[in-house]
Amino acid sequence: MKNSIVRALAAGTAVLAVGAALLAADAPRAAFGAGVLRRDGVIIPFATFDGKRWRNAWPPPALELTIPIDLRGIPSRWWGPMPPLDRWQAWIGGQPHQLRVTQPDWIDAHCLRQIGLRSDYRPAEPAPPRTTQPYPKDGLVVSPPQPVEPIAIVRPESEEARGLTNAVQEAFNKAERATEEAWGHPVSRRAREGREPDLDAVYAFGDFPRIYYVEAIRRYRILGQTADDCEAVGFGTGWFMKEDDNVRPLQMTVDLLRCDRRGANYMLPLGAMRIDRALYWLVQFAGWNNERYVVIEIKPNTVEAVVSAWGGSCPR
Repeated sequence: MKNSIVRALAAGTAVLAVGAALLAADAPRAAFGAGVLRRDGVIIPFATFDGKRWRNAWPPPALELTIPIDLRGIPSRWWGPMPPLDRWQAWIGGQPHQLRVTQPDWIDAHCLRQIGLRSDYRPAEPAPPRTTQPYPKDGLVVSPPQPVEPIAIVRPESEEARGLTNAVQEAFNKAERATEEAWGHPVSRRAREGREPDLDAVYAFGDFPRIYYVEAIRRYRILGQTADDCEAVGFGTGWFMKEDDNVRPLQMTVDLLRCDRRGANYMLPLGAMRIDRALYWLVQFAGWNNERYVVIEIKPNTVEAVVSAWGGSCPR
C-alpha cells in the first residue's frame, strides 16, 4: 500500500511538472491574425487571436465567389477582432520575412475556390501551376509580427525516432482495436500486433517536455497473398510526450485504408506559438482531395483543435 501511494504521488508530481513546463510562456499577447503562405504568394488567413481566444472568421471555400476589389472592400467581419491587415510577417525556414498585400484574389481550393490575399512574396523555388492540389505552402504568416518557433522534422530512421517505437506500437495497437470493434479488420490481432508500425513522418517541438506528432503505417496481406500483395493499410496518427526517458501517448487514432492510402491526411507543420501560458501548433492537414488549417493546443494529457478552418475539398 505504501509503495502504491508513493507511486501515485510521484505520478501526480510528474504531471504537475509537465503542466508547469508547458505553461511557462510569455505575457498575454495582443490580438493578431494568422494565415498560410502559398508558394505563389497568396496568403490564406485562417485564424485570429483576440488576446484570449482563437477563432476563424475568414470565409470558407465555395463554388461561387465575389472578390473584393481592394483591401478596403473586404467586409470587416472577415477580419474578426483585427483591422484590415496589409502587412504580414512570414516565417519561412525559421526566419521572418516582411510581406505586403497587393490585392485580394482567388485561388483553386481542390474543387472549390478560396478568397486570399495576393502579396509581394517571391519564392525561392518556381511556383507550380495554380491547379496543383494540395498546393505547396512555404510558411506561416502572422500580422502584426509575433514570435513563432519552428517545429522540427525528425528523420524516421534516426535514433530519436527509434526511441518512440515501443510507445507508438502500444498506442497503435490500442487505437487499431477500437477501429476493429467499429468496422472490423481483415487481419487478426495476433497476426498484426507483434509487428512494429513503420514510421512515415515524425515532427517534434520543445526539450522538456518534448512533444511529437507521428504518422505510422502497417501494411497487411492475408493468407495466400504474396509478399508484394496488400490487402489493407493501418494508418496511424498520434501525439506523444517525452519526459526524461519516458514517452507516453496523448492521443492516437488508426484508420484502416486501401493500399493506395486514399483517404489519408498528412500534416505539414507551419510553426509553434507560446501564448498566455499555453502552447499551440499551427499546421495544415491535407490529402488527395481536401485540406484544412488547424490551431492545436498541446495540453499535459491531451491535444485539442481550437480552430479548424476548411481549405477546400472534392467529392470522394
